[in-house]
Amino acid sequence: MSLYVLELALGLLFTASLLGLAVGKRAYYVTLASSIALFASAIDGLNGLSGEIIPFLPTSVMVDSLSDLFLLVVAFLTFALSLYLLPYEVKGDERFLAMATNMALLSAVLFLVTDNIERLTLAYELFAVFTAVMVLTSETRGSRKATWRYLVLTQVFGIIPLLLVTGIAYGAVGSLHHLTFEGLRENLENLAVSPGFILALFLLASLVRSGAFPFHVWVPRVYRSLPSPFVPVFLIGESLGVYLLLRVSHFVLPAGKSFGYTVAFLGTVTAFATLYSFREIRLKRKFSYHSVMDVGIAYFALGSSLILQGTFLGTIALLGALLHVLYQMLYKSSLFFGLGAIEHYGEDPNICSMRKLLRGHVIALLMTLSVFSMAGIPPLSAFVSKWLIYTASMSSVDVLLWLMVVTIAFLGVFPLASIIQVRRINRLICKREVEREEVPVLIRTVTGIVAFVSFLVAVFPFILLPWLVKAIEVLGYPLPKSPAHLFFGVFSSFVALAVLITSAYVGWKIGKMPTERISELLLIFYNMGDILRFTSDYLLSLGKRFYLNHVLPIIKVVPRHELPLIKDYDDALDYPVRHLDEAMFMPLIKAFQKLAEWGRSRNLDMNALIGGFAIAMAVLIVLLGVFA
Repeated sequence: MSLYVLELALGLLFTASLLGLAVGKRAYYVTLASSIALFASAIDGLNGLSGEIIPFLPTSVMVDSLSDLFLLVVAFLTFALSLYLLPYEVKGDERFLAMATNMALLSAVLFLVTDNIERLTLAYELFAVFTAVMVLTSETRGSRKATWRYLVLTQVFGIIPLLLVTGIAYGAVGSLHHLTFEGLRENLENLAVSPGFILALFLLASLVRSGAFPFHVWVPRVYRSLPSPFVPVFLIGESLGVYLLLRVSHFVLPAGKSFGYTVAFLGTVTAFATLYSFREIRLKRKFSYHSVMDVGIAYFALGSSLILQGTFLGTIALLGALLHVLYQMLYKSSLFFGLGAIEHYGEDPNICSMRKLLRGHVIALLMTLSVFSMAGIPPLSAFVSKWLIYTASMSSVDVLLWLMVVTIAFLGVFPLASIIQVRRINRLICKREVEREEVPVLIRTVTGIVAFVSFLVAVFPFILLPWLVKAIEVLGYPLPKSPAHLFFGVFSSFVALAVLITSAYVGWKIGKMPTERISELLLIFYNMGDILRFTSDYLLSLGKRFYLNHVLPIIKVVPRHELPLIKDYDDALDYPVRHLDEAMFMPLIKAFQKLAEWGRSRNLDMNALIGGFAIAMAVLIVLLGVFA
């Protein structure tokens, strides 16, 4: 019965995607029903869930406590998103946004519940495609450019490594049906390459999906281009990246300290993104940089858990990583739901536009909870998870780990400083008094519920602790006996607590400093960040030129005399594919784009439109089957 409920949830999401093309945002009523089915599946999954679903595309399912915890949060956010979007006035084509949003949520659920590597790769790809469609159909400035950057990164550095993993794992296991994480773990001796190479491929896919360094460049552009209420779908995607690497490195493949140092270092470098928030008065870009920082902290914690694995400190770091990635999905979703209240009336979410809707409004208090959670103010969400992360690393005698955690703690000063800066600038330059309009009840309610849940699970961590402990007990690591043992079991927990309180005080003081003064103090870090950005852009441009000059003539039918005329990927799409590669998905995106343009200029025959979409999905499934 549990598998039937899960199939029902997936079927409702697929139905909602089809209805979205016909009735627009009213399809979210079906999404709401699917969220209830997802809740039921998550509750049933507490004791484990396994089997096979989707008869026409057989997919093995293995839900344990770890994946079930993520599934519960995804169900909650699906419930909140569907309620929020019912009264929300979308800027863009609401039909295609509804279709793509539901398909992205379906892909996220499939990603979490399947243990088949081939189906996981399919879910990863579908999530990338449909989230790209969300950005493309949002009809905002820069959405097209943001879409192609995002899509190229997810295809080249995300899906290709996973396809390589699928091929290598198939060679070791010898059967697509048994191509599962368990099957891979049991056949490590049959691998044609070292497990470290497969870990590196999974790391690439995870970093792209989460928006971590050096693939963080898509995050500010995409978040700026997308309507704020849809950003939580991408926040779910960020968590999927961390979940994938956590699952593989702790439960499937042997990951040593060297891999842990690599992950921790990448997380530390990613956290520097928070310094760029001082350059922004546009709130979506400001908070997108903080979002990148949160991802960096999660990867640092995950790397720390690998360095310290097998010890109680490793357990603390792993629990801190889990809490941080789950918390950030909740409080950042509430934050972007609040920004959506501004966009609902056609305003751009900047420092001054907040006064119109949020001054003196209860929604301001709810957003403040979420913002201060992000800043790590006691006793809110990020404070609790950072407490565990700092405790684990500061208890270690590892010099490299100490250097990284000190850097993370220093960077932890700036989220609160950035928030205080917003408040100070608002008072200085936003003098005009404007009439506040009423925010729809559902928008206020959903924002408040998500903020309250984020607050509740942080202030009372024992709500999630039994679930978290059960999720990792199969690893054989030393486990905490109680919340007090977890938070106060080692002396360094008091040091970490003092660091967090000091960081909040210093952040408050820095936030009150003039912006020019702060920029002078951070100039060296801006310069380092620019160097890293230019370096990553240079490496990406080299890869692009290599693809166009050397790979393209092999995989596409391009006359030699026309090769110099190809300057970008858009030009490359004009030539037929010689061999099946990642470009197979580009025509699908083009089709959605042309369909959106055609739909805006005509009264559509909905039966024909739904039929066309069904045919497109059937073709996609056939292509994937042939490719497999």
